[in-house]
Amino acid sequence: MAGRVQQGELTEYKKSLIKRDLEMGIVMTVFRQRMERLSVQVIMETRQVAWTRTADKTDGVLDLPEIREVRPGKNSKDFERFKDYKDKYDDRSCFTIFYGSQFVLHTLSLAADTVEDAEKWLLGLELLRQEALEAPTPDIIERWLRKQMYSISQTKKNSITMKELKSILPHLNLKVPGARFLKDRFAEIGARKDVLDFEQFHKFYNILMFENQKSILEEFKKESCAFIMGNTDRPEASVVSLFDFQRFLLHQQKEAWANDLNQVRELMTTFIDDTMRKTNDPEFTVGEFLHFLFSKENSLWDEKFSEVCTLDMNNPLSHYWINSSHNTYLTGDQLRSESSTEAYVRCLRLGCRCIELDCWDSPLGPIIYHGWTRTTKIKFEDVVKAINEHAFVASEYPLVLSIEEHCSLVQQRQMARIFRDVFQDKLLTEPVELIADQLPSPTQLKGKIIIKHKKLSMADDLGRTDAGFGRGDLRKGEKQGDLYIWDPVDQRWNRHYCVISDDMLYYAEEYEEEDEEPRKGMRPSELHYNEPWFHGRMSEGRQTAERLLQEFCAESGGLDGTFLVRESDTFVTDFTLSFWRGGRVQHCRIRSASEGGHTVYFLTENLHFSSVYGLIEHYRQNPLRCADFDLRLTDAVPRPNRHLSENWFYSNLSRGEAEDMLMRIPVTEPSSSGRERMVTPLPSHSGVTVR
Repeated sequence: MAGRVQQGELTEYKKSLIKRDLEMGIVMTVFRQRMERLSVQVIMETRQVAWTRTADKTDGVLDLPEIREVRPGKNSKDFERFKDYKDKYDDRSCFTIFYGSQFVLHTLSLAADTVEDAEKWLLGLELLRQEALEAPTPDIIERWLRKQMYSISQTKKNSITMKELKSILPHLNLKVPGARFLKDRFAEIGARKDVLDFEQFHKFYNILMFENQKSILEEFKKESCAFIMGNTDRPEASVVSLFDFQRFLLHQQKEAWANDLNQVRELMTTFIDDTMRKTNDPEFTVGEFLHFLFSKENSLWDEKFSEVCTLDMNNPLSHYWINSSHNTYLTGDQLRSESSTEAYVRCLRLGCRCIELDCWDSPLGPIIYHGWTRTTKIKFEDVVKAINEHAFVASEYPLVLSIEEHCSLVQQRQMARIFRDVFQDKLLTEPVELIADQLPSPTQLKGKIIIKHKKLSMADDLGRTDAGFGRGDLRKGEKQGDLYIWDPVDQRWNRHYCVISDDMLYYAEEYEEEDEEPRKGMRPSELHYNEPWFHGRMSEGRQTAERLLQEFCAESGGLDGTFLVRESDTFVTDFTLSFWRGGRVQHCRIRSASEGGHTVYFLTENLHFSSVYGLIEHYRQNPLRCADFDLRLTDAVPRPNRHLSENWFYSNLSRGEAEDMLMRIPVTEPSSSGRERMVTPLPSHSGVTVR
């Protein structure tokens, strides 16, 4: 957001004021299942954002370390769900928190009353998130324990009973041996009336962890160890001096930084509970030393390798492993899941430098989805805009877009225009060096987006496609042109492109003119005709639609939003949307009306579409909002016996005729050039077999 103060410019005093304001909380509009005015605040003891209706009841919370992005503006589907109301709020006063530990993130979309409040929260959340991620292990444990205690009661009380404790012990993966076990531990830490305050609860946790981890301390009774431990039976027993700990870090952990005694002292004081013992010569109890051994500060991973060494990024691009994503657009499985621009954002922010775009034609322009499956479709242009916004957030090194191309040349030209318009100077369109014998380096390509795509042959460029070659491949042939071959089954001559070269006749499969122009000229009212979800006019329409939906859902699992469209039984120019929700079939009338000399289609009076196709595509991407439910269309129930209208289906072909027809399909075999070509035997008058 423009004009926002950067964290580095803030004094510690200003940071403390921002934290205090976030802890106090403010009332904001929350866009979730409903649009509500709720109190939003940060709970500092647990480092959580909470939203509440009343002071004594928390509606929901999210953990600050799980925040992946705080995005300014109305940039989430939550805002789209309430289009009629979102314009009431200044774009600068809105923001969305993306959070979670899985690939698909949750969202909390908020609108503050003023731009100043929104800016304060944007800055404060990032400040607190970074602090939470960098927090030492003892602080993380304390906050986790407070979360467990607060989860028992909404009032955030600072005590827990034995009965309540039993309910949260499974979160520690601890199976209590018996009732006596807890009673003994409560007595050990001085609990009264089977109730623990927070300090006792913390001590109880330390005892449990010590019992389960202390076996490793046997290693420190061996002569080969940097120091020898005595009594290791109790957490308070034995001590590890500052110099013992330094020796351990240097000789056994191989930590070069431990040569600095001040750094060793600082690390030790982080794990010492008692402030009275945080002196110039600190000492660990055996329990505190054990906490260090199992902490993130003692991680196996050497953090110096988390930073990219810029000096090593000057080799050719092909010398590097590239962090890549396959089917980037998918949020789940490859058959039925949702395609989303947020999947691209997530991958880019996780550091991917090569992402995939599966591009397909649609009447409304190029789209991206997992072809021939039931995954949802997203606009190619929306994906490109999302990539442009997040391409270099995680890394400044080049981004490769791997294009899996299924689009016609007409829509490929649209793709090229979108790439240029959106990426502008980021798009690599010229060689980095005019004369080079190797690929450019990542350093040379910083901030650049590279398109990985096949090059078109001359035939493709003329708008024709074939099984394996184009006119440009065989331009040195002795003769080339069109060849007509008689088809005895269809009783017609079929035109093929052919080349004679090196005593061989190469020819492509039958080609036809691109059908893009007829489709492009198709009236909007006809665009739905070829869609699998359109069933036309049904006999006994309502009953037949219900039967098809019930059979399909019984086989596929009954996903809410499964649908089909049919012509209305009652109104000649209207249609009916039949869909599955909550285990039953429901029907909605798609009304038509004349508007400005054109026919429009709609389910609700305030949202009109120029075609049935456009209406259905909209509600596959956006929820249909009714009085008692929101529903997005998902799986399409296909037309039964759809093969009857396909050009590969012959209803009256005998077995012999079918075999004869298949025998005449050209055979593919390798040519001398190493490329695959379609060849056929020709009679020879010179003694040479021409193929």
